[in-house]
Amino acid sequence: MASLPLIRISPSEFQFTECRTGYTSRLRLTSLQGQAVGFKFKTNAPHKFLVKPVVCSLTKKGMSVDVVVRSSSPITDVDRFLIQTVALAADEAEDLDSAKWRTLDPSRIMEDLIYCTIGRRRSSSQSSGSQSDSPLVSVSNIYSPSPYQEQQYFAEKDDRRLANSLAKRVYAMMPALDIADFSWYELVLFAATCFAIGFLLPLIRHVLF
Repeated sequence: MASLPLIRISPSEFQFTECRTGYTSRLRLTSLQGQAVGFKFKTNAPHKFLVKPVVCSLTKKGMSVDVVVRSSSPITDVDRFLIQTVALAADEAEDLDSAKWRTLDPSRIMEDLIYCTIGRRRSSSQSSGSQSDSPLVSVSNIYSPSPYQEQQYFAEKDDRRLANSLAKRVYAMMPALDIADFSWYELVLFAATCFAIGFLLPLIRHVLF
């Protein structure tokens, strides 16, 4: 028979948002049992996250605590947490800490994974009272070019414009040219000139523009 859950976790995952100091997330744990229950958080990146509280006890049904997680490093798909929960006697729940947790029988402890997601930074105009009801929008597919990328894009655009202009001038001259009148030396020289113009396009752009 499956054990009944001891704690309700809301939301069911850490939904990180970007803040001034890095990334932060908050979730609420609520006791579902009439007796005291305790919890402890573990993570696969212990040097990356700061969790408060990491160990705590809820002494009565309906009692809640907010757990806040902070990180100065970007959140990745492999980041996750393990929450351990256990039903406690009154003396076990009193002043529960990591040292006291280690004395508990491991067979009594239940475990659940909590995954991490990343969302858009919340604007100051949004009401703090509606934070838990507002969905987080994924930013993984949003592309924002850097100033260097924008400059490179416009430079390439100018190169294409100049190349088109030179091509039109060459094509305008073509009817007056008769390849049969060219020697092999002149054909090679003409081809080399075309290649040279292609390589010199960036320099020509800087000189003319």
